[in-house]
Amino acid sequence: MNQKSRAFALLIGGALALSAFAACAPDSSDGTTEQDAASDVRICYDNLGGGYLDDSVTKASVAGVTVVAGYNAAGTRVDDASSIATYADGVFTAVSAGTVVYRTADGELGTVEVVPAYVTDPGYQYSGGNVDFDESGGEEQLGHTHDPSLIEVQGSDGRPVYYIFSTGWNNRSESVTTGGMTYGNAIHVSYDGMKTWMYLGRTFDWETRDEDFVDTKAGRFLYSEGHTAEDQGFPSGGNGYSASDAGWWAPDIVAKPDGSGYWLYTCVVDGSEYANGRLEGLQLDGESRLYSRACILLYESETLDAGSFKPVMDENGEQYAFVQCSIPRTGESHDVNAIDPQIIFDEDGNMYMAYGSFGSGNYLLELDPATGLRKDGKTQWVTHDQIREYIEGDGGIQDLYAETSDAIGWKHEYYGTNISKQNMEAPVIARHDNVTTMDENGTVLEENKTYFYSMHSYDGLADNYQMWGGRSESVWGIYRTTTDQGIVYNVGPGNGANQGNKYMGAFTWHNKSQGNTELDIILPGHNDLFTTNSGVSVAAYITRQSGNDGNFVTQLHQYYLNSYGQIVINPNRYGGEIDRAVTAEELFAYTDGGKFKMVVSLNQQDTDSGKRAVNTSRDVVLTQDPDDGNSGSIYDGSQASGTPIGTWKMYGDGYIVFRFETTLKGSNGGDSGETVYYGVVRPAWLGDQNRSGFTITCLGQTGSNTRSMSMFMNNYSTMTGSGIVGE
Repeated sequence: MNQKSRAFALLIGGALALSAFAACAPDSSDGTTEQDAASDVRICYDNLGGGYLDDSVTKASVAGVTVVAGYNAAGTRVDDASSIATYADGVFTAVSAGTVVYRTADGELGTVEVVPAYVTDPGYQYSGGNVDFDESGGEEQLGHTHDPSLIEVQGSDGRPVYYIFSTGWNNRSESVTTGGMTYGNAIHVSYDGMKTWMYLGRTFDWETRDEDFVDTKAGRFLYSEGHTAEDQGFPSGGNGYSASDAGWWAPDIVAKPDGSGYWLYTCVVDGSEYANGRLEGLQLDGESRLYSRACILLYESETLDAGSFKPVMDENGEQYAFVQCSIPRTGESHDVNAIDPQIIFDEDGNMYMAYGSFGSGNYLLELDPATGLRKDGKTQWVTHDQIREYIEGDGGIQDLYAETSDAIGWKHEYYGTNISKQNMEAPVIARHDNVTTMDENGTVLEENKTYFYSMHSYDGLADNYQMWGGRSESVWGIYRTTTDQGIVYNVGPGNGANQGNKYMGAFTWHNKSQGNTELDIILPGHNDLFTTNSGVSVAAYITRQSGNDGNFVTQLHQYYLNSYGQIVINPNRYGGEIDRAVTAEELFAYTDGGKFKMVVSLNQQDTDSGKRAVNTSRDVVLTQDPDDGNSGSIYDGSQASGTPIGTWKMYGDGYIVFRFETTLKGSNGGDSGETVYYGVVRPAWLGDQNRSGFTITCLGQTGSNTRSMSMFMNNYSTMTGSGIVGE
């Protein structure tokens, strides 16, 4: 397998720097999708024969190339590539599901992926058994994967291969454990376009663990530097735990800009919090309080193979340190937590790392794209005393935090620029170029803009995890809501001071099909935002088995930009569907009586004490205006009766706007604060119904609101046949 990524031109050196959505935009004179050679293209064919598709999604112009091979939907090579897509006069035309590989005159390989216009069964239904939540073996789910980071490479046959690097909390795989403890981050791979995944192993080699970590400055900082030697009633000589307890969390995998391999940014923390009912931590001479330590480290490899990553060393043979923390275990502190690194490149190729968790919020540092290290050169190891001076000394973090009140954007010499504050973690920043925005009347508002999108996990992992964020014209922020009235700021579940865009919280679909094992969305968060070479954008995040406090599983959901250039997330798991505009005529043709399920997000806790989703969908009905099929009314309930609660209008490339008479209420009667939502209509695999259909996903944009709530709809689909599973 060719592990060298060829995506730098599109992705600007990393898996997270996102391009514009252009995969299915008609931009050539003949109405086909025009692509540069050696890019990856997605088109679709009409597997239901409804006649609603046009050339913009069924054809792609790729001039001057030679067809190399064709592969069917199962990945098997076929004798005749034209059975997947024909190629004539520089235009590929979709025929059936699969992939055509082509070669340019320069010898580069590109692909044309053909998918059904109406997604067929992706084959990833949960069994409800332990195999869904296990790393041992080649299961097709992402059980026990936490904090995902995605990357795409080109396989030896020219087709894309996808990897997820993650925390991976599972101790069952004997090949990567000793004494029941894991070493490094988990690696999963997908060969079928991110629908199913296989576990590969861990990032680091256990055989060289001592020399690569335990006996290095990282190991000494976490487990020995500064702590008392006397027995304090804990195991392991007084510090509560040893290097075997190290936790490897939240990696970010990045292709080196020069194409020579990969950088792995990861964080290591000093062990569990409690042992035998007692709080653990490093205890310093002369102090009674305990400290928790963590640091962000850099590793590299020429490949993405398990066990291949080694620490990046300085001239003295010691590993570089990016950021360190030493945080008191007890007492409230606006501290800095050195975890959760994530890399982003701006449009000029400048490189940055976002990181942080709770305390004083999240931060941004500029890196050197030639070395992957901090640009300011502050990569030397610091002591506990230095760390506490950075936090508690004059002009330190706590002074800056107090002086700025609710403001963000201030800078600390060591920790960097503050980009969000209060109760949140795991910042991810994605870039989109060439964003054009428009209103529902077709008036173009902006053209060819570059925007940066932040997404953070609000509240506690075990309490009320949610995905919030904002948008900015600069990677440095300030990140604001859809109305530009609020910043990314959170002080707890349901607090009236919370600000930002709430992209997703816990919810469940009512009226699931009989025997349906699809998981509810429980405590979603710690996500990655990733766009493939072919233009598929996904949010990969963790959720949980319904009603269970454990059993993390990673899910991938496609996301889009609405007409105002704001992120809206498909509430259904990614099933391989194409990002294409859906017309009102097509939507209602496959919807039972105009009936939909609707989820309304609220500024509240979305789970109960048993970690079950309390935000449940309810029925609504959309009707079409007899004089204008692209607009109409919306009714609460399963029938179009009584007084409508609002109106809807479709426009442009599958965009939709809702205007409600009063602020829209959630399933429990809670008030969203929203009367206006902008979104998109897209094909989706409806896990709640186990069939293909359509989803509507929106984000509120109401007046001067300081927070914007998401809203989702799934149609009651009437689709069956052609591999589409009915009830």
